[in-house]
Amino acid sequence: MMSSGNKNPEGLFGTVKVGFGAGLVAGCALFSSFLSIDQQINIPHGTFYKTIGIPMGVEGMAAVGIGLMMHMVVAALIGISFNVAASYWRTFRIVTVPKGILTGAVTGAIVFSLAFLPLHTMVMMPILESELNSAESLLNIMPEEKEALLTLIDNNEFVLWYSAFLHVLFGAVLGLMSGFLLHDRYRTVERIRSFW
Repeated sequence: MMSSGNKNPEGLFGTVKVGFGAGLVAGCALFSSFLSIDQQINIPHGTFYKTIGIPMGVEGMAAVGIGLMMHMVVAALIGISFNVAASYWRTFRIVTVPKGILTGAVTGAIVFSLAFLPLHTMVMMPILESELNSAESLLNIMPEEKEALLTLIDNNEFVLWYSAFLHVLFGAVLGLMSGFLLHDRYRTVERIRSFW
């Protein structure tokens, strides 16, 4: 059942703060896991993050930095959206930590399906491939860097499966942290079987 408004005593700003913090913690917790994509296919660390930076017109370590920064910004935005949505709809309210983990994991799967998958396959990869194959590229991509990026493109199916798993894991950590941070807010809320 939907509620007509956010009835928590801390208001919208408190919910946004919780979401921002939980999103950043979950993003930081999985930072090394996203780097492990590179390790799994035996390419230099940071290559996966370059798939974000290079299509934005940045090269080298700056591309890794842009990729990492975008990862953290999006993690915080997902955390905020998750917590604001959960505070408005009673069914999704994070009244217990296990419920937070479950709803977070579902959120991670939704984010992967509706945001990461289309952006990665229909925007970032085509731009990256075009940039790598273009003779008139404005970016100075070193030969070993180009080889690593081409290896990543060749292993795109593995990247997608691994990313799907990591998004669900990110969502579970996000829900866990949200459950911890919101514990006091929902202490007196009536629960169904101590979970829902």
